[in-house]
Amino acid sequence: MSKRVYHRWTDKETRLLYQAVLDSNRNWRAVEKMFPQFSLLQLQNKFTMIEKQYVINASMRVQKQQEASTLQSEDTLQALIRILESGNLVNNE
Repeated sequence: MSKRVYHRWTDKETRLLYQAVLDSNRNWRAVEKMFPQFSLLQLQNKFTMIEKQYVINASMRVQKQQEASTLQSEDTLQALIRILESGNLVNNE
């Protein structure tokens, strides 16, 4: 039985893999030659994890932007309600 060897990917290796996959148009044999220390399956699994993480991060950014926009809209609405309730409408005509 072979012993599993775990490898902690560095940020640099992760970026290089991602770029290699994109540059090679997902030609996994070409990518495998660039990373001889990893099996084809390891490379494909790592790339899949990179893509999933990218989607999660992008989704979180969109959600934060939507929340910020909602908060800004609510702040604007609250300010308008305060103005209307105070009766301090100024007519600049």
